[in-house]
Amino acid sequence: MNDLLTISGLAITARVADGDLPLLRDVDLTVGRGEVLGVVGESGSGKTTLARCVVGLLERNVRVEAGEVRLAETQVVAPGVDRTREVRGAQVGMVFQDASRSLNPLMRIRAHLAEVLRRHVPHITKQEIEQRSVEVLEQMRIADARRVLDSYPHQLSGGLRQRVAIGLAVVTRPSLVIADECTTALDVTTQTKVVELFRTLVDELGIGLLFVTHDLMLASDLCDRIAVMSQGRVVEQGPAMDVLEHPHEDYTRQLLAAIPTWN
Repeated sequence: MNDLLTISGLAITARVADGDLPLLRDVDLTVGRGEVLGVVGESGSGKTTLARCVVGLLERNVRVEAGEVRLAETQVVAPGVDRTREVRGAQVGMVFQDASRSLNPLMRIRAHLAEVLRRHVPHITKQEIEQRSVEVLEQMRIADARRVLDSYPHQLSGGLRQRVAIGLAVVTRPSLVIADECTTALDVTTQTKVVELFRTLVDELGIGLLFVTHDLMLASDLCDRIAVMSQGRVVEQGPAMDVLEHPHEDYTRQLLAAIPTWN
């Protein structure tokens, strides 16, 4: 398997009132084509900082101190280096926790998709935009794609809005998609459908998926490999079933012990 995303020795700090606060320390990760890597850990473990670094969405007071991020053979992030604008949207798609962050309430879904395509696909025609917009919504398992295209976000259910948000992330046919806690606001049934959708997209399109979540059960259903983060470090990683069934680290065992069980 060829590595699509390679993160090596990544260290990130935030400038705060009393000095520098380490957010990530010596993080090493890879995502291959057609692979799902789950990044799990409690709030504050560094998961979202990692995801945002890859797409260049770090806060102004946050900087990369060491290490690098590569997309295929291209270095996109390193100290003093930020080429994320060149790949964000076109080669790397992002799905946020709340679909409303990706959707303007005053724009129809058709306009959202057209805007993304015009920005990232050179010389695309109006006819091609229409065709690809319908195709991507059908890929999202949306049966009435044309009705959804003509809808405003508030006219869609939460599950449909999240599917549209995923569609926005993949409509440019990127090689890598990053999903940051994108199932958190959904009910359990809808979460399951979204996970199934991601698995299908990875298998059919051959994309790499970096799936950030605090939910170990969801990760076990979707991910090929899992990386466990704590206090800005990757404390354990490996094949999903190995990490979940035979964890080596106490922190991983504590996360597993905290999963609710029903008798």
